[in-house]
Amino acid sequence: MWRQCSQLRRPRRSLPRRYDGAPLTVPILFPSSMPSWFARPLPWCRLRHWLTGAGSLSARLQAVCEHYAVQPVRQGSSPLRRNERSLLPACRGRTHAREVVLRCDGEPLVYARTVVDARHVRGPWRALRGLGTRPLGHMLFQDQALARQALQYRRVPPCSPWRRQMQRLWQAATGEALPRGTVWARRSRFSRHGAPLVIVELFSPRAAQRLPFRPRC
Repeated sequence: MWRQCSQLRRPRRSLPRRYDGAPLTVPILFPSSMPSWFARPLPWCRLRHWLTGAGSLSARLQAVCEHYAVQPVRQGSSPLRRNERSLLPACRGRTHAREVVLRCDGEPLVYARTVVDARHVRGPWRALRGLGTRPLGHMLFQDQALARQALQYRRVPPCSPWRRQMQRLWQAATGEALPRGTVWARRSRFSRHGAPLVIVELFSPRAAQRLPFRPRC
């Protein structure tokens, strides 16, 4: 039996080819081989327009719904999470976090977590404590002193620990199960007077059903 199995050979996988039949020499990256966070979402991502849109996400959501609302979930002291450490390398202790759900006509579309070093919430980011139901984007994109790094994106694998954690957070924040479908996240880093602020946003698959507003030229 062992000899029979050892003699079996797996079929060779053919190389991808171009439209003219020539072998494709550029390597193809599949989701399993991609880095955790990368500079662009996959080209077939249905949420691409929401993920890559410039400016305030709140302003873009307000343009596609009649009633836009920011639902505060939690705000206060919080430990630094694994996916936030690389953007807050100088933070050695507790952080101050603000977690909200962005709703469009009552439907939850985005779960957002904003994190700063606890020391900075009494300094450059003290306005974060008094936002309440006001959108964070209105404060960020009206401040000329802010510097923003490039956005980073991540596809949340279905069976990953992070997906299970997001499902629990979504259930607790919205009272609803996370909709089925591909879940994407993005993160960005702002800096004000040398003090960094990190935003991680989780997009519901249902956000793809609402097309972002694009002003006419």
